[in-house]
Amino acid sequence: MNTKKVWMISLILGLMVAGIVYISIFAKDNTTAPASGSVSQEQDDKKDDVKSDEEIEKEKQTEKDKALVREFVNPIVDVSTGKRAISIRVDLAPGVSGYTAPNSMVDVIAYETTKDEATKKEFKSAVLVLENVKVLTSGKSSDPKENALNYETVTLEVTVEEGVMLSLASRDKDGFYLMLRNTEDTEKGKAGYKQTREVIKEEAEEKK
Repeated sequence: MNTKKVWMISLILGLMVAGIVYISIFAKDNTTAPASGSVSQEQDDKKDDVKSDEEIEKEKQTEKDKALVREFVNPIVDVSTGKRAISIRVDLAPGVSGYTAPNSMVDVIAYETTKDEATKKEFKSAVLVLENVKVLTSGKSSDPKENALNYETVTLEVTVEEGVMLSLASRDKDGFYLMLRNTEDTEKGKAGYKQTREVIKEEAEEKK
């Protein structure tokens, strides 16, 4: 065998070995790529699962928030900025016989009975405590329309100072009367006006 043939055989064997090595490496790369792709896919799926859990928690919280929201059968007017809502107890007649409605304007009279210990005489007093106050609603939030007309409470829109004064008056006074105003009548200036008279004997006996 001459030198030329040896070189040819060596070249052919070298090419065959190189081909086998190349095919082996290429096959290994193809096998590794899907594996890494599968890992990435699994990681993405896990991320999606985390997002789904967060969305589920948000949905649960939303359902809880909805459960806390109460539906008011008897509607109330929105309280103006800077004002407050306060409810006072009134009987049907003192409450203008059921004619006060949301957005009505009223004056509030507080009345009380006092006794002069020296003379043993009783006196009734009435004082105008608030003027031109807006009615937000009458009755309870759960009252249907028919019951709201036979209300025992009226909710008024007041300032903070008026609310404090009215809450104190509700403890000190015997009760309240409402005077319904024309909505175009905005005149004020008579708050504090008071009338007092002696309780006659027949009235005192009836009260007993």
